[in-house]
Amino acid sequence: MSPLLSNNSSDSARCPFLTPEFQKVRENHTTLASTGCTKEFCQAGRAIHTDEPRIGENRAVHVVEQEAEGFLLELYNEDFFKNKEEFEERLKHVQVDIRNNAVEGIIREGNGHGLIGGNWTPTPRELKFGLRRAWRNARKCIMRSHCEELELCDLRAVTSSAGMARDLIRGISKAFNNGIIQPTAFVFPPRTPNRRGPMIWNHQLLAFAGYEAEDGSILGDPMSVQLTKEIIDLGWNPPEQRGRWDLLPLVTMADGDLPVIAELPSNLRSLVEIRHPHYSAEFEKLDLKWVPFPALTRLGFDIGGVQYTAAPFIGWFMDAEIGVRDLADSFRYNVLPDIIEALDLTRGRLVQGVDSFEDLPEYERLAMLSRAQSELNYAVHWSYLQAKINMTDTLTASMKWCHYDDEFKKKHGYRLPADPYWLAPPQGSIVPLWHRGGAPNYQPKPMICKHVEDPTKAWGREREDWSLAAKPLRSVALLGEQQHTKVQSSTNNRRLSILRKAVAQMPNKQLPNAASLKAQPQQYGAVIYKRDSVETAPTNTSIAILYCSAGTIAKKLANKLQERVAALIKGSSAVGLARSVESLDTLEASNLTEDKIILLVVSSTGQGDIPANGSEFSDMCSKLSLSSEARGFKFAIFGNGDSRYVATYNGAATKVEEHLRRIGGFPLAGGVFPGDTAIEAFPLTALSSWWDKLQLKIRNLAIDRLEKQIVCSVEECSSESDTPSESSTVGDTEDTEGTEDMEDMEDMQKYLNHGRQLRSDFQEATLIATSPEVDEKHQGSLRLTFDVGDTSYKDLSCIRVLPVSSPSKVARALDALCVDGHTKVDLTLANSGENPAYETFLTDFVDLELPFRELRWLRTIQPIFTKNLVKQALSVSSVLDVLKLLREEGILTYAGDNSVLRHELCMDMPLLQTRNFSVASSLNYLKACESTHIPHTAGNGNRVDIMVKAHPIGRFSNTFLRECSMPAALKVRFVDSISSDRLRDTHLSPLIVVATGAGFGPVRCLLQQRIYVAQNEFPAGHLPTAQKLYGISLFLGFKSSDIAMTTEILDEATKWKLIDTLCIVPSNAEKVRIHDKLKKEDIRQELRLKLLEENGMVYVCTNPAAAKATKTAFADVLGGNVARLLRERYIEEVF
Repeated sequence: MSPLLSNNSSDSARCPFLTPEFQKVRENHTTLASTGCTKEFCQAGRAIHTDEPRIGENRAVHVVEQEAEGFLLELYNEDFFKNKEEFEERLKHVQVDIRNNAVEGIIREGNGHGLIGGNWTPTPRELKFGLRRAWRNARKCIMRSHCEELELCDLRAVTSSAGMARDLIRGISKAFNNGIIQPTAFVFPPRTPNRRGPMIWNHQLLAFAGYEAEDGSILGDPMSVQLTKEIIDLGWNPPEQRGRWDLLPLVTMADGDLPVIAELPSNLRSLVEIRHPHYSAEFEKLDLKWVPFPALTRLGFDIGGVQYTAAPFIGWFMDAEIGVRDLADSFRYNVLPDIIEALDLTRGRLVQGVDSFEDLPEYERLAMLSRAQSELNYAVHWSYLQAKINMTDTLTASMKWCHYDDEFKKKHGYRLPADPYWLAPPQGSIVPLWHRGGAPNYQPKPMICKHVEDPTKAWGREREDWSLAAKPLRSVALLGEQQHTKVQSSTNNRRLSILRKAVAQMPNKQLPNAASLKAQPQQYGAVIYKRDSVETAPTNTSIAILYCSAGTIAKKLANKLQERVAALIKGSSAVGLARSVESLDTLEASNLTEDKIILLVVSSTGQGDIPANGSEFSDMCSKLSLSSEARGFKFAIFGNGDSRYVATYNGAATKVEEHLRRIGGFPLAGGVFPGDTAIEAFPLTALSSWWDKLQLKIRNLAIDRLEKQIVCSVEECSSESDTPSESSTVGDTEDTEGTEDMEDMEDMQKYLNHGRQLRSDFQEATLIATSPEVDEKHQGSLRLTFDVGDTSYKDLSCIRVLPVSSPSKVARALDALCVDGHTKVDLTLANSGENPAYETFLTDFVDLELPFRELRWLRTIQPIFTKNLVKQALSVSSVLDVLKLLREEGILTYAGDNSVLRHELCMDMPLLQTRNFSVASSLNYLKACESTHIPHTAGNGNRVDIMVKAHPIGRFSNTFLRECSMPAALKVRFVDSISSDRLRDTHLSPLIVVATGAGFGPVRCLLQQRIYVAQNEFPAGHLPTAQKLYGISLFLGFKSSDIAMTTEILDEATKWKLIDTLCIVPSNAEKVRIHDKLKKEDIRQELRLKLLEENGMVYVCTNPAAAKATKTAFADVLGGNVARLLRERYIEEVF
């Protein structure tokens, strides 16, 4: 460290040129990092200094203590603590944590062995201060005047690679906010001593791939060539048609976990097309693009001695970053020569003997390059303005920084740190900052800095420590969270290197090969046991894996499934696997034979429709279904759906299943397995659960087929008898028991997962009112009000309601089971503390209104009792009715030992499912209201409203609501809706809303939110103007009985001038629907103006038929495909 910057240096060692300003820097910053400069050597002209501080290294315990104390002292000076005593108490606790977490290890300074300082945990408020102060201290950044706007997304509890990717993508999407960017830092757990800490491979969250050809040419971004190679080696499959604007996936790597590849969602993949208002055709031909925002992902934060190695942060661009550097630099995209040619800037300059731009004199070339650079930079800024994405220009950023720095010096007596190499504007002296002169180049902490390690090299060292199957990196990269345990399990314990069947009586006997069968057929009979290889001819049994999706997730899941199947059947001659996954349309009728197994991953599009790459499959099935031929192939389907679309959830997967059943297929593992992207953006956990069930089915099918082959071989070889001996009989006892044991384990694990989710994700709530009151005659919508205690929720979010079983029905079930409600249900996979009591299990875990799932427990009942138990009748009766019957028949009694049967009954009960509803109230609005329609005695916590469509057989809207008495206890969980982020700030642009029935719920919330904003933004008596707040165009369709629930909020919103068009269509004999009103000429013109000229949005919340009709109406109004014209500005939610 330079003597000038060392706080511990003696006066004699100080720089002789120590100015009063430098002295003030030393007095105000107890911790200064090295800038690399010495008395003999200045590094001001270097982009990266040789001695820049890094995170990722061990530090001595006294160093960590000093930095922590310095940080807390800075907090104290900013009045974070009430008094000195509180500061000293906090310091004492921090020092204890540092000492308690200290370990022995190698310390970087001196490269010696010693005691390494441990971590302490800043509070969120302390951490946010540290982040903002680190940005202010970032001497290379010109945007620091916005440091106090930086928000914290605290992700320190996320410890898996998959969780990092999921939460970072979710948080970035929110912070991007459709272009109104909120600067945010996403902080993952800090590095601990002797560990690398969590890391992110990407330099930027959004970056383009770079592909190097054999001739050395590069397609895409040259800066990304090496990283692109590394990610491809990890398992990423680039697009088949590679281009210069291919976005790299996100690669996250938690400490102690495998790296995970995550493709970015569509809302983050939209690029800004660079266009020029004066050279429209020329720039369109150039086809230049860039990402909408910068999000640095390889930098970390050093705050109070704690090293945050993964803390990406999002902001907005300065135009020159793109127009002068990224697109223009000769070692990047180098587009300036292309712009010179496109704009024909060489016209009149190419004289005889001068054939090209490169042949011109240097001063001519400089003039043209400067002109091209200026036009490009102008085009960049103009394009971002048109896209309504935050961006600043160089002049503004320069003036803001100068003003901010000047104000800081006036207040503190010294200037902020600045590295002139980075702050000097690339446009040169025309920007005032150029003339500002040298600034003090020092580096205080907290600070932003790089990691000492390259994450790809760190993985190169760690990968050898993982026990992986063939093609390990593909498995690692794509399977994500917990996959390493799955790989080891599937490739070691359950691998069919040859089909294995454990039989207790003869555990070591081997399956014969062809030669031994011919020589001694009777010795082997037809029983199959463990063996290592098969020499008989391979069979025709084969597995094909297909996907169907409008996006990329289904294909990625199919690739993961392909790897698991390949590991399962490795070495087996009894089962084959197609070489690669294919789309559903590639399936041919000739492949639908008895010896085929087809595994499918299916996503939905539109209103639960089969995507385009499954349309030919649908046509094929329609033709085949005309034939009565039973084909006998097996299939299994994983549905990649989103439960927030309740009415269409996994609709495509269900339709594919219906097609396959109709043409003679048999489901291999039950019906569609429901993956849910509302719970997990990339549903790897669900895929793993499906695979655990599926692989056993595949193994048993393959064994059965191999057994049949050996039987045939034996019969052909044996000429002594046509009647098989006793040893020739192939029994199913062992195999059936093994299958059922596995299914029991799966059931128990399912209930355990449900219980854990209840404890971690759900809150207690109380239903305190319904409007109108529930009765059998009411056929319209209901408004329900819940008291959710201290739980807060976001506007326009969703609430998942778990309609628990009523106490009376639970009491009846307990009596039928002859068990005390406090007795524990034995879920043997769990720790004893996780086993629920029977009363809890019957209340919160299972649905007593539905039938039993499989009736496997019938085998436990003695035959004498089964005469009155008709399986067909049992399969359609509710759990509660069946339990009552078992009690009446004397099968369940208090006197007998019912423990086995009781356990099997519980494991066969259907899991209680949540119901998903849109929030119909704004919490801020409700809190601001002076009075409420609900008596205060009904509940004192936060309240939330929902609107529910009454169904005659609805589990929640009918059964639960009719049977419960107010107040009624249940469990709820708040989740973001798919459209909430896009709708919350729509007051900045026109909004057209079409809603019917209970679809008015989120509209009600939106209106309450707007009213709250208006109440707080505008003084009493001053209503918003068109310049301040866009109005909403409301088109509503209701049953006559529903209108009364809407009038109050509509009247209030109208008073605040929040509604500029209101059209309500009640139910009518003429069958006029709300979407018909959109086509009226005056409304048509208004819609075209708002959507095509003012970039307005459309929000549709209705039933599937009305949603389809509404989209058709908008297509007619706008004169084209709605999805193409409006893209993400058309939001549709179907219930």
